Amino acid sequence: MGDEALTEEQAAERLAHYLLKEAYHDLAAVLLSANAKAAETLFYAVEKRTADALRAIVADRTEGTASTRIARTVGGELNELFAGAHGRTGALAPQQVA
Repeated sequence: MGDEALTEEQAAERLAHYLLKEAYHDLAAVLLSANAKAAETLFYAVEKRTADALRAIVADRTEGTASTRIARTVGGELNELFAGAHGRTGALAPQQVA
């Protein structure tokens, strides 16, 4: 794959990431306004599933020697997303990844 194709692919991934993040924020806001208690239950389930998946990546070394670093980076980014979208600041993740 040439440099130009790689750059386009990276730009597409960044745009997809941005759009998904914005959509998640919008969805979370609607859920919170419709039924805050149900939203919190759903948010907890999403956060727990995410933490479980990241722990599995570390335990199984799915990404090779970089598994822990990758899981921590992804976990940090998702924690920021969840805290902002779920209307919390300084929220603790369900469990630490590694």
